[in-house]
Amino acid sequence: MDIEKTTNIKPKGFKAHLFTKEYESKYSEEQIWKWLNNPNTFIKSQVWPFKVEFLRSADQAHDFVTGVLNNHHGPGLSLAGKIGEITPHYRDLEYFYGSYALSFRLVRPFRLEFWTDDKGDKRIVRVQLSCFVHNGFFNIWSWSQNIFWKRFGKKMNQGIKKLLK
Repeated sequence: MDIEKTTNIKPKGFKAHLFTKEYESKYSEEQIWKWLNNPNTFIKSQVWPFKVEFLRSADQAHDFVTGVLNNHHGPGLSLAGKIGEITPHYRDLEYFYGSYALSFRLVRPFRLEFWTDDKGDKRIVRVQLSCFVHNGFFNIWSWSQNIFWKRFGKKMNQGIKKLLK
C-alpha cells in the first residue's frame, strides 16, 4: 500500500506517519536477509508478555513467504497482518484493519517494510513503519519511534554474527 493512496482511507482525526531509519552492516545482503527472514529473529527476541506468531497454510514452505499470517501482540499491541511482497532486496508486512499500538484510538500501523542496498564495503538496511497516528499524538509517536528503533541496527549485526556461528 502506497502512502499516497492511503490519504483517502485514513481515519478521521488521524495523519499518515512514515518512520524511516537506515542502518549499516558489514554483512552480505544474503546474510542480512537470512537473519531478517528467520522467524526466530522476531519470536525469540520478545520479552514476556509480548509474542510474535506466524501461521502458514500446508502449501506454504516456510514462515517467510508471501501470504503467511503474522501477529505481534501483547499489552497495548495487536499487529495482525500478512507478509506481502518479497524480493532479493525488499520485504513488506501489511497490517490488517484493527491493528494498533498503544490504543486503536492513537496509532494504527498499516505497513512495515525492509530494504537492503549494497554499497560496496557495507550494506544499508532501511526500515519503514507506516501508520495512521491521531493528530494529538503525532509528535509523541515520532519521538518514541526514534527511541524504539535506535538499537535495531546493533541487534541486527549481533544477530547475524550469532547466526553465522
